[in-house]
Amino acid sequence: MSRPISSVSSVDHYSPPLRALHWLTVIAIIVVYGVTYLEGLFERGSVGRAYIWWTHISVGLAILGLVALRFAFRIAGPVPPPSAALSRPVHLASAVAHVLLYVLLIVTPLVGIYLAFLRGNEVTFFGLFAIPAPVAVDREAARSVQELHEVLANALVILALLHAFAALVHHFVLKDDVLRRMLPR
Repeated sequence: MSRPISSVSSVDHYSPPLRALHWLTVIAIIVVYGVTYLEGLFERGSVGRAYIWWTHISVGLAILGLVALRFAFRIAGPVPPPSAALSRPVHLASAVAHVLLYVLLIVTPLVGIYLAFLRGNEVTFFGLFAIPAPVAVDREAARSVQELHEVLANALVILALLHAFAALVHHFVLKDDVLRRMLPR
């Protein structure tokens, strides 16, 4: 059954590709962050430890790809306007949080790639391709960059958790459409 033209022009949910990319990004963040806690289970130089970092780097690169796809789908549109349930200050806070999330989703993996290069490691994407280190090994700089990468990753996770908490408050307490716009239909 076709919808009247007036309702087609008024988008009230994110498109299926944008919703899928959002939830794939959530899963990727959980994996890329969570897998680092498994490092301690393996000895330095072991195959298991190498696999942990191979996974971490590959999923980090996947996050960059997911963000690029999200931008492409957002540009191609349409995207829904801000929820009518949001006051102007809440909408502004939401917009700032989303911009910060996107910045962290881009900068954190890029800093991680630079860290791998400073350690003299190539960067591989699930074994499909490898990018050799274009910079000289610098272990001292790598320590500083590692600290920055960890701070950015922690900031990303904290902001993502706040984002999720806010969505849950909107859904279960305020009972508005904010979360439903991103849920599968």
